Amino acid sequence: MGQLRTQLLQGADPQICKYCRYEDQNNKVSGRQRQLLKSGIVETNFDKTFCASPHWARFEYSHNNQGRTQDEPVDLQIDLGNTCNSACIMCSPRYSSRIAKEYHKLHELAPKQFEKTNQQSNWTDDPDLVDKFVDELGNLKSIKYIHFLGGETLYMKSFYDICNRLIDAGIAQDTIMGTTTNGTVYDDRIEHIIKNFKQVHLGISIESVTELNDYIRWPSKIDQCLGNIKKFLDLRQRTGLQISLRITPNIFSIWHLDSLITFMIENHVIAESCNLLSDPSCLRIELLPNGIRQEVIDKLDKVIDEYGLVESDTVIINRRREDLIDPVISAVIFEYRNFLKNYIAPTDTENERYGLVKFLKAYEQIHNNNILNYLPNYEEFLRSYGY
Repeated sequence: MGQLRTQLLQGADPQICKYCRYEDQNNKVSGRQRQLLKSGIVETNFDKTFCASPHWARFEYSHNNQGRTQDEPVDLQIDLGNTCNSACIMCSPRYSSRIAKEYHKLHELAPKQFEKTNQQSNWTDDPDLVDKFVDELGNLKSIKYIHFLGGETLYMKSFYDICNRLIDAGIAQDTIMGTTTNGTVYDDRIEHIIKNFKQVHLGISIESVTELNDYIRWPSKIDQCLGNIKKFLDLRQRTGLQISLRITPNIFSIWHLDSLITFMIENHVIAESCNLLSDPSCLRIELLPNGIRQEVIDKLDKVIDEYGLVESDTVIINRRREDLIDPVISAVIFEYRNFLKNYIAPTDTENERYGLVKFLKAYEQIHNNNILNYLPNYEEFLRSYGY
């Protein structure tokens, strides 16, 4: 981290920051902005809030000491491994063991769309490493927040083992824990975890409340996912669990964003827009033909009118506050509506659309499904590129 801190303090633009920069350019709230807020820094008044930041002395120390810091970590993101029960089409072997099993065949079917990649092992499969991790975590007295990622965390034995170890060690009671699930799993063990951590934030990744979600997040079943979401919402009432629906619309799921937003409004659940999908590049929203793009805009405008949503002049950076659920939902729908109206089509649009068809055919040969069964209104568009 020292090298990265040095680059940032010198005003450089590291390659790792490209995703946030892309979101910034398209007027979406990025992870970069959320991290700035943790230090009391507001982008629209950067110089003054940077100098007034409670972390100013820490920045100055790093600046004068080659990026080093005297501080222990305050929050951690822990990747538990790639064990997963799903093969989401926008995912990769790094995050899904199921895709890892399919990947050799995918590469054979569409080598340009599925480049060769190294297989990964899960460190959490080694009980000695898990012991070492929990012991080291117990020595970090500054930790306030831990976010666990997979794979599918609620499907992984290591997630429950580590959480229970943190509870037994007395660490959990002073720690906020977050994790992300694909909605296919509800395990009663999560209730014990929620009750023993200081607070738990659960992000549920979902792309649509229609059967299109089954295609994108194969082999999930939307009825099962919605049933589990209902269980989590009931658990929210009993325990104070914080829930967000994490969405990353792509060229297909954007069609049903209107019904997903409606679901959020009617169930009073926060909308957490993760990012603008840019990888795989063939799934970018920007590849939509103009006709479908306008139809999607019209559908979003209909939701805006039906619920009387109003675009705010104030940008909400901290989007996990329970008192801001409705304003955040409004902000998300307007962000995507405005993005659809204003984006400039990529220069590689034609090549990417042909690549999209090859990408789909490879997955569909393995999953034995067909996108047109879920989105028949895309037929003319996809046929024109060889589907």
